[in-house]
Order: sequence, then structure tokens, then C-alpha cells
Amino acid sequence: MITSNPLWKMLKKTIDNITTESLKKAQVCIGKGKLVTIETMEDGYADDLEVGGIGLLAQKTETAPMATDTITVGGSSRYIPKTMAKKVSISEEALEDNKYEKALQISQRLVASAYKTQDIDVASLILNATTITGGYDSVVLASTAHILPTGQHASNCLNGAVDGTALYMTPSPQALMAARNQAVLQLGSNGIVDSLELEAIFFPDGQTDLWNVITGTAKSPGNNFNDLNTVAEYGLRKIPIKWFDAVSATTWGLLTNADDGLKCMQKRKITSNTWVDNDGMVAHHGVSYRHAIGWSNWRQVILGNV
Repeated sequence: MITSNPLWKMLKKTIDNITTESLKKAQVCIGKGKLVTIETMEDGYADDLEVGGIGLLAQKTETAPMATDTITVGGSSRYIPKTMAKKVSISEEALEDNKYEKALQISQRLVASAYKTQDIDVASLILNATTITGGYDSVVLASTAHILPTGQHASNCLNGAVDGTALYMTPSPQALMAARNQAVLQLGSNGIVDSLELEAIFFPDGQTDLWNVITGTAKSPGNNFNDLNTVAEYGLRKIPIKWFDAVSATTWGLLTNADDGLKCMQKRKITSNTWVDNDGMVAHHGVSYRHAIGWSNWRQVILGNV
């Protein structure tokens, strides 16, 4: 509740300018060319399903029957929207006493906060990639033991390591080469190599200049050799995520062209409204949205480091 008591500074005639936090709606994780684009959720929840098969063909001798194969149904991933909301209440006295409209801007502040909350939620999918379970196989997003419908196992951790084995790689051309090779050899739902392609690198904002050097140098970065820097030809988008920096300065990874990976499904877009409690003479400003975040196909992510 905002009352007139904390607004005494706003009444000073000497106030020339007022500084406040950014009220921009820009997001670094959500949008075209970023971690996710928002999808619309039609029903109360949504399901994705993984299906495996068919295997490779078998040789058939003349007049002999063809070999029989079948479809294998794997796991499913369910998206249930959660409601995110907050309000600010302002007494009529506080509204009367406030001389500077910019000092309050309650609706704009709430909407800006909603966009940040939604964006940070999506960033948390990567920050919790080794701790939160989900997806088709109900294991963590980044794992060395993803379960295929065929019963086989696969990894989307760079160099095939996670946690205790500590074989992740720091940013380098060699790390991108290893990731490209891992994507090309990744197993599909039928247990056969699916040959994915790398599309983007995501990383803390503090690594931006480093990745610009690694991906933008024509020759071998960091030395005087004349070797070509082949990773400069990968054409990877760079996605700096400022929400990473305060949690981990080392977390980075890549997005592949696999379908149905990271998702943000929206049931209600960010909406603000205002209502008045006439009895208490209080104005309420609220904002809310409903969305579900998660992943279905873990193959869209290769975690380079935690």
C-alpha cells in the first residue's frame, strides 16, 4: 500500500528531475532469434509426444516376406499454465499529495516488471538445466543419460560429461567444433543419427566480446598461425543473456535446429487493469499473465558449461 507518508520528498518545489529504473519491455530470452518464441495455448494444458521408429531397412531375398517394424511411443511433456500477478494499491490521499506523475507510474512499472519476470523465467530453464527434470524422458534438460523411445541413451552435455566428471569446455573454437560434431552425431527418436545443425550460442552478457572474437576472427584466434578459423563460417546467432551473469559467469551452450525444444506457451498475455475500492478510497493497479515454460525435445540444447 502506498500512502501519503513516504511521498514527502515528491512535494518539494526544488525537484528538477526524477530518476527511476528502466520501464522498457525489451526481453533478451523471448522473441524471434532468441531462446524461445511465445506460442499460444488453446486449452487448459498442452501435451507433446515423442514417437520413435522406423529403423533401417533390411535386405529381402526373392519371394521372402519383408521384415516388419513398428512405431515406438516414447514419453510425453505436459504444459500447465501458471498465473503470475502483482498489484500496487495507492490511497486517494497519496494520489492527491503526489505532485510528480513520473514518480509513481505504477501501471508502467508493473508491466515492465511482468516482462522481466517472464524473461527471467525462461532464462531459468538454462540455469537449472542440470537440476530440474522435465521433457520427454523426465530427466534434467542437460544430461548424459537421456532415454530414447528405443531404450538407448544419449547425451546433450558437451564432451559427454556432467557435474562430477567436469569435462565441460570453456569458450573456444575447439568447443564449437566439438559441439558441431556432437550435434551431427546426435541420435534421433528412432536411435539413428539425426544430423542436427547448430543455430545459436547463448551465454552470459559478460562473455559477449569473447564470443565476438571467437566467431568473428577470420584466422586462428589468439595466435599468429595462418589456420582458417572454421567456426567463423558456422553462422551462429549470438544470444547474450544478462540474467545469467549474477548466477553464473560460466554457463553457456548452443541451440540446434531440433523441433519442440525450449517452450514458452501463453494462455493469457501480459494484461494490466485498474480498479477502485470506493469504501477505502484506494486505487488498485494490477498486472497478470498465464504461461507455461519448459522443454519437450532436449536435443535443441547442448550445454557447453555450467
